[in-house]
Amino acid sequence: MTSTTAGVSLTEIAAFWRTARRLYTVYSELKHTFELEMPLCTDLEYPVDRSEPEVIERVRQWFDQMDTRIQVWQLRQLLQSTNLQTEENLRELIHRNLNKNQQTEIDRDKTDFLLVQYFAHCAPHGHYEQQITLPEVARVLKPVLGDTPESFPEWTEGLDKKLETLNQCDSLEQLQDSGALLEVRELKLSLTDSYFDAATLVAFTRFNFLARRAFFRAMHLDLHAIRNTINELESRGFTTIDCREAGMTEQEGLETIRHLLHQWKTPFRAPYSGGSSFLQLIQLRHVLQHALEKSNAAPVVNEPAPAVEEPAPVKPIEKIAEFQVMKAAPEPVEAPPQIAPGPQPAAPAIPQPQERREDDGYLGQCITDIHQQIMKAPPMRGASVTPIVLAGCRLLIAAWEAEAFVKTSDAFQHAIQRAVAARTILYVCVERHKKNEPTDLFAALEIGHLAVNAMREDVAKAKQEKNIDAAVNLAASAKRLLALIDQAEKLLKK
Repeated sequence: MTSTTAGVSLTEIAAFWRTARRLYTVYSELKHTFELEMPLCTDLEYPVDRSEPEVIERVRQWFDQMDTRIQVWQLRQLLQSTNLQTEENLRELIHRNLNKNQQTEIDRDKTDFLLVQYFAHCAPHGHYEQQITLPEVARVLKPVLGDTPESFPEWTEGLDKKLETLNQCDSLEQLQDSGALLEVRELKLSLTDSYFDAATLVAFTRFNFLARRAFFRAMHLDLHAIRNTINELESRGFTTIDCREAGMTEQEGLETIRHLLHQWKTPFRAPYSGGSSFLQLIQLRHVLQHALEKSNAAPVVNEPAPAVEEPAPVKPIEKIAEFQVMKAAPEPVEAPPQIAPGPQPAAPAIPQPQERREDDGYLGQCITDIHQQIMKAPPMRGASVTPIVLAGCRLLIAAWEAEAFVKTSDAFQHAIQRAVAARTILYVCVERHKKNEPTDLFAALEIGHLAVNAMREDVAKAKQEKNIDAAVNLAASAKRLLALIDQAEKLLKK
């Protein structure tokens, strides 16, 4: 009895230290990255596992104190911009949150985020293209939540109605004003302790994952509308706009605003300090649209601002409560690297068909970068591939793909441009992931899957119009993108 008890105790102690050291890699990085006011854990810095109860208790208290300091956005940013987002780390973080004696609202939000990240990380290949059901989500979450629930609460059907509402929104403002996110947030709060039941967690994980798609689409449309408005204002002679209502300066340069848009749409994430940039995006669209409407009556040419004038500090903006339900939504960044190195000269706008405008938010800059390179060195006659270099990565694109960036006269050529841009973004993220460099491979995969779905519609349309050449080229580009998607998803499984 004594030896058996001692054996179990030693096993439990070994398991404790194994879990603690795995979690410490995440927690210590959070402390370092966000400069949290908390000393490192001396016992975990020491390489020897100790069995004294007081040592184990000190380690537990250190984790508890760190939990009170770590915000959801900090956890999100760290995992999405580093290689710490592994299945094992996510699983241990989820178990830690679920096994607490008392869960706070912050713990609930952390659990929300971690479960949707775990699902996205561990779901089978191609889950973007499938109808995601509650049993399927439960199956993927089984390692962290246990066996699939026998039934789900009746209120889960209401989540599908909320998703329908979100999918009908054509902007972040519509998404906010719909009230769907706030209603789901209130539902979560009303569930109190039952929120942590397995069936409930499965239902909200599914909702969060699908709500993120609606969020991506709404943000794409906002970014596209703002870019179009900037181009129109520039064509009328404007160089600056009064953007104080959006928390910016009285004479904000349109080129500065365009650069800001790149920060929202890039998947190559830099450190994020938190804040309310989604509200700023909504307000910025209002400000620019108002300026354009005023110019319709009396076009105005701005005088350049004095060179010595210092820009006013950016004003703080309140957080949008409705967006808090979507803890897995993509985050803006402060200073992301450009897709192509060095300053980018202005390039002729590549027209995008109206029905594809939602893609332009993420892919537009990449398309422009590739267009500039190809126009500087047009493909040689008879060459089967054309090299391009973006973000320090050398890629080869097929002859018909290079031609699509030169001859931009129809929708099918624009479709090939989008496929190449999506493949380029994903390729850069894959290479950075392999080198253990900060990147968001998940966001790049999202772009890739959206592009593939659009390509399938384009192939079908080309066949319907009996445009065999376009159908063949589109299918070939889609196949190359799918192959890279498969490679990236396998890479995430390692």
